[in-house]
Amino acid sequence: MKLTIIKIVERKNIMENTIVRTLIFNKQVRLFFVDNTKLINEILNLNKETNKVLKLTLGKTLSVVSLISGTLKGDQRISLQLTMSDPKYKVFADADAKGNVRGYLNGELLKAPFDGSLGKLIGHKGTIRMIKGSHMNQFTGITDMPYGNIADDIAHYFIQSEQTQTYIGANIRFGNDNQLLFSNAVFAQLLPGAPPGLIDEVRQVFNKNQKLLNNSSVDNMEEKLSKLFTDVHVIGYSPVQFFCGCSKEMFYGMLHSLSKNDLKQAINNKEPIETGCQICGRTYSFEQSEVQELL
Repeated sequence: MKLTIIKIVERKNIMENTIVRTLIFNKQVRLFFVDNTKLINEILNLNKETNKVLKLTLGKTLSVVSLISGTLKGDQRISLQLTMSDPKYKVFADADAKGNVRGYLNGELLKAPFDGSLGKLIGHKGTIRMIKGSHMNQFTGITDMPYGNIADDIAHYFIQSEQTQTYIGANIRFGNDNQLLFSNAVFAQLLPGAPPGLIDEVRQVFNKNQKLLNNSSVDNMEEKLSKLFTDVHVIGYSPVQFFCGCSKEMFYGMLHSLSKNDLKQAINNKEPIETGCQICGRTYSFEQSEVQELL
């Protein structure tokens, strides 16, 4: 009975925002899956963006990056920058090996009077810039975005920059009120020596079984993957969560960049200086006494 209780507790801990890491096709392909609905919803709510296309743009980018975090080790991290055909429109996202994820749309994109599709926003000259690795050993790569849908474009990045056959799927759906209904993603890569055609088989399987994965939770994900592939071998689980890491101390540097006249004006007007983090939306207020110390 004691062993049964322990097993139940472990299963309850395998909840949403958890990457399921598996091997399939006789351990020739690594396949990761995550139901990150809670994570994506949290970050979208922080950004307070109401435009559905922009929410989709940020949501898909974060969904894929959260899943890629499962490939990192130690102090490795990944930083991603998507630049639309109009170069003033950018999307940023990063994650580390602990599954800490954050991201945002730049100010120009947030202000864009855009009312079209994701493909139209990306355009024909979009680019991906990715920095991956540890503090002492980083690799930077840049590729184009030929597909205009983020998931296939990031897979294209891995194929071009790392010469690794990769399939990525990001499944996001919003309701009529533009509220997120669900978000999940899949990441598959061939391991050394695997036949190249296996990645196409993975793609076909997921394309034919989209409904099976909608509203999936990790609690039944192993069972669902086993219906799609006959030899699913689970190798582990890893969490993903939002983490910004900003603090009031970090914004002192920004205040130092202000001129003495600006600081004196704030003091004379008896007004605090308000600063805000564009990643998480937190605001930090510096009172007159704190501003005075900078003079």
